[in-house]
Amino acid sequence: MNRTISVSTAVFAAIWAQRQAGEDTEDAILSRVLKCGETDAKPSEPAQKGKGLTDGRSGVHFAEGFEVFRNYKRKQYKGVVEGSQWVRLDTGERFPTLNQLNQSIVDGNENVWNGNWKFLGSDGTQRSISELR
Repeated sequence: MNRTISVSTAVFAAIWAQRQAGEDTEDAILSRVLKCGETDAKPSEPAQKGKGLTDGRSGVHFAEGFEVFRNYKRKQYKGVVEGSQWVRLDTGERFPTLNQLNQSIVDGNENVWNGNWKFLGSDGTQRSISELR
């Protein structure tokens, strides 16, 4: 069972400053630092095997080949999961997270789950990735 806690920006930054390779969530970092047992490694396994990637914060798994798109300043941008990373299709740049892909397009910080990023559902309709959470 997961619980939500509120922390200040300084505490949040301090948690991430303790991050070690392979730790993709606050839970993984704190579990190691607080020595409270093994964390569930399953969410990061698909990314290591090249079968897609799992967003460390939301837990959403994006399968290899999953494509997203968004419009920004009258231009459409697309990204696809390839080899455990997001690939920006117009430039070929690779990013480990959807947030970093988004930052390569958008001026400033933006929540990627705000509804701007879309995907095509199995019925061919545009759907927000926020539905996947």
